[in-house]
Amino acid sequence: MIYFISGPPGAGKTSLCQALLARVEFGLHIPVDDLRLWVTSGLSESIPWTDETERQFQLAERSACAVARTYAEAGFVVAIDHCRSPKRLESLIQSELPHLEVRKVLLLPNLDVNLDRNHNRTNKDFDPSILDETIRSCNASYRNAIPEGWQVIDNSAIAIGNTIQLLESRPVSP
Repeated sequence: MIYFISGPPGAGKTSLCQALLARVEFGLHIPVDDLRLWVTSGLSESIPWTDETERQFQLAERSACAVARTYAEAGFVVAIDHCRSPKRLESLIQSELPHLEVRKVLLLPNLDVNLDRNHNRTNKDFDPSILDETIRSCNASYRNAIPEGWQVIDNSAIAIGNTIQLLESRPVSP
C-alpha cells in the first residue's frame, strides 16, 4: 500500500504519516521536501516559484515515486508526504505508480486552523509565517480541483487517531 498524503503546509501531513506508519511492521515515510534538500548546490527555493523550482519539484516527485515503488514491492507500507495540487499528483500517480494500490488523501483543515498550526510548528528551520500566502492559496485552490478517488479529510477538529480511522474506513479507489 502506498499513501499519497497532500495538503497545504501545516495541514498535518507529516504528523499523519508518522502516526499511520507507527501502526505497521514495515513503514517508510517519504517527505518530498526532504528529497529536494539532497540537492547540494543549485537548490531552487519554493519562494519565489521559478521554472527551475518546478523542474526540481518534478524531479523530487518522480524520485519519491521510484523509492515508494521499490519499498512497496518489498512489502513496506509507504506514505509520501507532499504539498502539491491533487490534480498534479493524480497525473504523477498515473504515470509513475501504475498498477499499484495508492490511497490518495487530501488533508484540508479550515484556513484559520491551518494558519495557526503552521505558526506553531517547531519542525522547520525558518520562520513558518513566510508560508502564510502559500497556505491561503493552497487552502482555497485545492478545494476547487479534487480529482475523483481522492479522500478529503477536514482535520480541523479531529485528532490524528480519528483521522486514521476515517482514512482506513474508506475503500481504496481504483
